[in-house]
Amino acid sequence: TQPCLNSATCHTNASALLGYICACVTGYSGTNCEYDVPSCSNCLNGGKCNSTANETTCTCPTGKLGGHCQYEVDICANITCQNYGVCSSSYGNWSCECINPDFYSGTYCQIKSSSLHVKEIVSRSFACVAIGCISTVIGFIILMDVLKYGFHINPSEHDLESWKAKKNYHSRNEERRRADERQKKYNLSKQPILAIRFSYIDAPT
Repeated sequence: TQPCLNSATCHTNASALLGYICACVTGYSGTNCEYDVPSCSNCLNGGKCNSTANETTCTCPTGKLGGHCQYEVDICANITCQNYGVCSSSYGNWSCECINPDFYSGTYCQIKSSSLHVKEIVSRSFACVAIGCISTVIGFIILMDVLKYGFHINPSEHDLESWKAKKNYHSRNEERRRADERQKKYNLSKQPILAIRFSYIDAPT
């Protein structure tokens, strides 16, 4: 009976424990070549195959992991890019890609350009002016309400009465002017029609 399996060649050897030795073909191992040895061809992305009697393993390069080196290590998981920069990794290396290289630079996009600093200062100045104007208007409204309802003083009442008086004055003048125009038209319509007769002196006969 052939004790060697999987097309192995049996060699008689009196010094061997079983009295024979099996010469296994490629891909098999064991005393009787009964174990199927996985192929080293399944290591990906430059992984190095390590084969033993019963198994093969892949030694992955930097940035790769998995049984066949099929996964990429997420190096960016521990990297925080500033100013909305985006981290990208490749073959174990990482870099922060800045959203606008004209405004941001540096390893983590942490350096702002001088032009961006100027824009930020101008923006803050406009914001301060706007806040100041709004605060002034609100303060004025509060002051008017305090004077009106707390001390019964209405600073705008005099101006309102003056405006109403001017409006009434102009309205009366306009009504008077229209009445005068209507009266003039009426008087012209009542004037008698005059007939003019010319007399000639020393008129030829």
